[in-house]
Amino acid sequence: MTMTFNSYEQSIDAGQPVALYRFSRGVLRWLYCSADRDVTVGSEVYRSLSGGMTDAGAKFTGDATADKFVVTAPADIEVAQPWRTGCPSDQIELTVFDMHYGDNDPRLRWAGRIQSVNWPALDRCRITCVSRDAEMGQPGLDDAYSQFCTATLGDERCGVNLTAHQVPMTIQSMDGAAVQCAAAAGYPDGWFMAGWVEWPIGSGEYDRRHIDRHVGTELRLLGGTAGIPASATLRVLPGCDFLFGTCTDKYANSDRFRGIPDLERRSPFDGNAVW
Repeated sequence: MTMTFNSYEQSIDAGQPVALYRFSRGVLRWLYCSADRDVTVGSEVYRSLSGGMTDAGAKFTGDATADKFVVTAPADIEVAQPWRTGCPSDQIELTVFDMHYGDNDPRLRWAGRIQSVNWPALDRCRITCVSRDAEMGQPGLDDAYSQFCTATLGDERCGVNLTAHQVPMTIQSMDGAAVQCAAAAGYPDGWFMAGWVEWPIGSGEYDRRHIDRHVGTELRLLGGTAGIPASATLRVLPGCDFLFGTCTDKYANSDRFRGIPDLERRSPFDGNAVW
């Protein structure tokens, strides 16, 4: 007789609970389980880790931002390594399933994303995650009464084709704070400031770091150069200061500028009846 998930849960001694952890970033996947052996579910193989992997359980206090989901894992677990040099530029999501060994019917328990990673001991790391409900509490509309554009460069509201503006560059050297690229000298100083560099991390995914300053061949990066392979070919994108002149001259995108260039430099709500 085949037992169902509920049958395993309700049985006195037949249950062998296993937690499945699916981390994902784009097409990249990291699959782990809490069992003492690998677990296959469909076409996915969830790896058993030496030292084990556990979580503190899901919390539902009514305050989603405070209900952290904490996973404890070996210090060298692959999904945690990007946090050793800062923070990955894209979110890494986590979906947790419960099942019983011998059953092939996992049940969704929790879903969210990694918020932070720390190493409380040499051999362990703590992965702190927040739920999708916490994401719903983030600010919504951000259009403001301002001279500055409220769009993000390259998003749907902006409409700039970033691919047409990206420049491939070869790294000549790195000093921990900046990269030197000969191709950057072919553009005016500051052209790439507030833009970013991207480098491949596998499976078509890219990590990125923002550019704090551009002078000659030097691109100084926020967060430094840790984690950037010395042999990487960078994709470098120019930045935007959200002013009308930049939108017009640099990107020829004035029709989609979302600020008010000729805005009066005073508030209509300052109490003065004459405005």
